[in-house]
This record gives sequence, C-alpha cells and structure tokens, in this order.
Amino acid sequence: MSNARRLLINTVLLTSTSLIMRTVSVSFNVYLTNIIGAEGIGLFQLVSTVYAMAITFSVAGIRLASMRLVADSLALGRENQRQIMRRCLLYALFCGTAVGLILTGSAQLIAGEWIESENAVSSLKILSISLPFVSMSAALNGYFTSESKIMRYTSVQLAEQLFKISATVFFIKQVSQNNPQDFCSAIVMSITIAEMFSLSCSYTVYRFTSRKETERKNVSVWKNLLRIALPDAIGSEMRSVLTTVEHMLIPKGLKKAGGSVSNAIETYGIVHGMSLPIILYPSVLISSLSGLLVPEISSHYISGQHKRICYIIKRVLHIALIFSIGAAGVMFFNAEQLSFAFYNSNQCSFYIKILAPLIIVMYMDTSVDGMLKGLDQQMSYMKYNIIDAGSCVVMVYFLVPIMGVKGYILVIYLSELINFVLSFRRLSVVSDVEINLMRSIVIPLFSITSACLCGDFAGKIFTFNLSHKSEALIFILLEVAVYISFLRIFRAIDKEETQWVKRMFLTKNFTK
Repeated sequence: MSNARRLLINTVLLTSTSLIMRTVSVSFNVYLTNIIGAEGIGLFQLVSTVYAMAITFSVAGIRLASMRLVADSLALGRENQRQIMRRCLLYALFCGTAVGLILTGSAQLIAGEWIESENAVSSLKILSISLPFVSMSAALNGYFTSESKIMRYTSVQLAEQLFKISATVFFIKQVSQNNPQDFCSAIVMSITIAEMFSLSCSYTVYRFTSRKETERKNVSVWKNLLRIALPDAIGSEMRSVLTTVEHMLIPKGLKKAGGSVSNAIETYGIVHGMSLPIILYPSVLISSLSGLLVPEISSHYISGQHKRICYIIKRVLHIALIFSIGAAGVMFFNAEQLSFAFYNSNQCSFYIKILAPLIIVMYMDTSVDGMLKGLDQQMSYMKYNIIDAGSCVVMVYFLVPIMGVKGYILVIYLSELINFVLSFRRLSVVSDVEINLMRSIVIPLFSITSACLCGDFAGKIFTFNLSHKSEALIFILLEVAVYISFLRIFRAIDKEETQWVKRMFLTKNFTK
C-alpha cells in the first residue's frame, strides 16, 4: 500500500473513531451538566486544567519522540522498534511517577491557592495515581501511529471511552449528597481507573503485534529520544503552566468584574465546559490528519524527499481551509439550534456564535503544528508555545477584571491568532507554502454562506415536528450537502483532487 493511500485510509479511520468518541464525550458532558450543574462543571474544568498540566509534565514529549523515532527507524530500514520502545516506556514511567508524587504532595496547596476550593484536594490526589499510566500510554500511542496500526490503537481508545463512561455512571450513582466535591471525586476516580485499563490493553496489543529483533548497540536511542522529547516537553510544559495560571485567573477576574464566586465559576463553565466542546467537535478530522502527518512527513524529511513534502503540505493546507471554513459557517449560522440540541437551552448559543469565526484559525493552527513537528521544528514549536501562553496570562490578568467575559473571549482570539501567525510563518520558512486565495478561501467562504442561507430559508418555509437534535442534524446535513455542491461547481474541489482521493482507495499501486 502506498504512503498516500495509507495516510488517507488511516485518517478516515482515525477520524471516524475520533468522531464517535467526540460524540459520546460531548453527549456525556451534557449528561454530567444535567446531573451536577454548570457550577459543578466549572469546578471539574478547573480541576481538569490542573490535571492537563500534570499530564503535560508526565508525558514530557514522549508521544512525539516515540512517533518520530519509530518512523525514522522504518524509513532508514532499521529493525529496532522494540529497543526504541523499551527506552520510551522507561522514560515515560519515570516522568509519570515523579509528577504523580509531586501532584499528591502539593494537592492541598494547589486547591487552596490556585483553585481556591478545598473541594478539589481529593480529586487531585486521585488523578495523580493515573499519571504514570497516561505517560506510558502516550508512548505506545506514538508507536501505533508510526507503525500505521491505527485499527488497533482506535480499538483501545474506544474500549477506554466506554469503560470510563460506565465507571463514571457507576461512581456517580454512589454519591449520596448533592455537592460538587463528591461528584468531582466520582468522575476523576473513573478517569483514573480508565487510564489503567487503557494502558493494560495498549501494552497487551503492543507485545502481541510488535516484531522481535536483535538489539542494535550502535544506535543512540537515548540521545535521539532526548533530542526530540526535551524541546517538545519544555515548550508544552511552559505553555501548560502558563495556561493553568491563565485558567485560574479567569474566575478571579470575572469575580473582580462584578460577579460572585459561584457566578464566576458558572460563567467559566458555560464558555469553557459547554461552548468550546461544541466549537472543537468537528476538529476530529484535522486533529487526526495532523497526528498522522508527523510520522509521514518525518519519514520523507529524513529521506530528503523535499518535493513530496511540499506536495503534502499544499494538499493538507487546502483541505484544512475548506473544512475549517465550512465548520465555522455551520457553527455561526446554527449556534442557537446547536445550543438547544446539546443542552435544551440557548445558554451557550451566544458564545458559540462569537467563537465560530475562530474555528478557521484554530483548525489551521492544528494542521500547521503537525507539519512543523514532522519537519524537526520542535525548538520553534517550543518557543511559540511559550510566547503564546505567556501573552495569554498577561492579557487575562489585565483584561478580564476590566471587561469581564468579553475580555476572556478577546484573550482566546488574540491567543489563537498569535500562535497561528508564528507557526505559519515558520512553516513558510522551512518549506514551500502555496495557498490559492480564490480556491482555498474566497470560494469556500462564499459557498458556506450561500449554503447556510439556503438552510435558513428552507427552515422558514418548512416546519418539522421534530426534536431539537433531529432538526439541527437535518439542517446541518442539508447545508453541508449544498456547501460541497458549490465547492464542486466552482472547482474549489477539482477533478484532479477527486481522482487523487479515489486512487488512494482503489488503486494498489498508487504512488503520488
């Protein structure tokens, strides 16, 4: 199977699985919101922010390192994948255990000084147990991606998601008192157990499917591992720390802007815990493609195939722009329907509409980041993460107390724009970036606007006695169909690209 065909098939497979998982996750988030309320979701989001920072420190760049090392090994014809993975797993175990111990010891301090809620102490201690398992799973994640064993990886991910949901429902039913602390503890307990289950499954699959080989003593695995992992780890960790500080400052800033502690956490929960998950829902395609691009571009990079890299970048940027512009239009014109479909109220429709245009920048930034990682640009990626996160903290500190939630929205916009501009500029320096303004931007913008206006017009003419979910789904599918038709009519998706996709699926000897 050719590289291009394998990339597309793996992208479709990973996207389909991610879409299922995202659907289940968002639906389950709605269930949790109905059970514990916006304030409870706000507290859980604050705990999750600290947990996300701890995960970043635990993973310490190991997913990128294992992905790159295995991909480069395959490109050079070496058979030392198990040697690489032994080092990666050992590195992951050390980092995850160390960070877990630190989080356990500092849980009281973090809950009191950062989150300003003693209710978070037990949740943080429970989550600390999961960190070694999360880190080692990340290493195996990189291995499966580079080896193109996406079916096995996605099967483990689906099993973990189902296990976590079942465990969450079970533990929530054991809560006797209706308070945020008990509910939060129940949720994080299920997360911890699910991470243990996930690692057990991943490692079992790895042991039964990986090839045995003789250890190559002349290969400097540790040196290359640290060369790739440390810059990615430093950048991600610095950004994670600053992002955590930023999210801790947001409720405080909202409180200074004139709200109570409860209202501040509730507003934060509506924006960050309810609106953003919907905004990010369609990003599964871009995220899947971005993750698969790392080993794909890395193998071409180490083999010196510059023309092939430029070809991939051109195609991916075009696809990412068409997809992100379409997603932004659908979100903007259907904000109220989506809010009712997910939450049976228009509580977050305003924020969905406000954040919708930012989808284009967010999704494009995700694509560009994947390309940069494959092009051995982790040092630049590290710098941009630090600059982005540092500027966010400063903006949150000064803008949110003055402007309230408007200041928070402004910070999100400026943050994403800064990161994207820096990353895209770097990509244009290290490779040939080519974007057709008319085909990739103007026509998609016109097409999605026309498609959504057609959907709105159809909604005024026809009335359906359907649920909010069914009605939203029908109109969105209609708009997507019209959008794709307009793209074909105006040749934003031309015959060559259609045949290129068909050859990937249907032709065994496809080479371009």
